Amino acid sequence: MPNANKPSHVTKGSVFDDLGLSRAEATEAKVKAELSRELVGHIKPLKLTQKELALRLDVHQPEVSHLLNGKLSKFSVGTLILYAVKLDLGVQVSITAPVKGKSGVVKALRAGTKSGLRTRSSVMAV
Repeated sequence: MPNANKPSHVTKGSVFDDLGLSRAEATEAKVKAELSRELVGHIKPLKLTQKELALRLDVHQPEVSHLLNGKLSKFSVGTLILYAVKLDLGVQVSITAPVKGKSGVVKALRAGTKSGLRTRSSVMAV
């Protein structure tokens, strides 16, 4: 009998790398995931209804539902950045030269909200 506690698959880094995506697709998925995580992390404490958030973002309520439920295939990176701007969040994206052993690094930086909150997040390219 197989061990019920033994994982069926162990990822060797990022789950995006294990999905068989191209380097560009994996990088885009990582950036979208990071932007979404930061957005939702900012939105949740506001305790807005989906209708209220839809009004702030100037979108239809189903789009808010998709965002809050992590359906990232519905959004482009640009759309997620636009949502951050509409929520008065600063967004900065920088691309750097390859690091030894890595093909590149994409960093997303959210800084300067009205409350003065400053967080930094990085997404590594494969």
